Amino acid sequence: MRRTASLPAPETVIPSTMRLTRTLLLLTAGTSLLAASACTPIVATRGNLVEPERLARIEVGKTSREEVQNILGTPTATGTLDPNTWYYVGRRTEQLAFFQPDVVEQKIVRIRFEFDGRVETVEEIDRSEARAIDPVERTTPTAGREIGFFEQLFGTVNRSRSSGDGPSGGR
Repeated sequence: MRRTASLPAPETVIPSTMRLTRTLLLLTAGTSLLAASACTPIVATRGNLVEPERLARIEVGKTSREEVQNILGTPTATGTLDPNTWYYVGRRTEQLAFFQPDVVEQKIVRIRFEFDGRVETVEEIDRSEARAIDPVERTTPTAGREIGFFEQLFGTVNRSRSSGDGPSGGR
């Protein structure tokens, strides 16, 4: 007698395809969620990004230098030629993956004090007023000579044997 292969009943075929469809749908949704979370930017805040609420607490002619420091914190920089000028510089950047960071927000606040220590002016310097500075790509010459890696590594061993300058007084 010959055996014939039996086909599964129609009610068992439908649930298995539904299971496969559901699994594929969950995998697609999970992969999409993972891909979307990988594109979340890295946000970095550098410096002192002064909040408008804190800046509003500073009153011209009334607020003292110490009160400004309590409200805003230590200044990022002070004037080179005028110590009565304080600068608060802050920047927020966003970076996606390996791309260059984009400046999202940048704020520079300049506060000038009178000689008695009271606030004279409070100014927000616009980003358009800022100037880009190109650093000089040169090195400062120094006395001496260039030494290589192995000379740096093993040079002191040879020098201490031959010079006689060691702690034993040369013997």
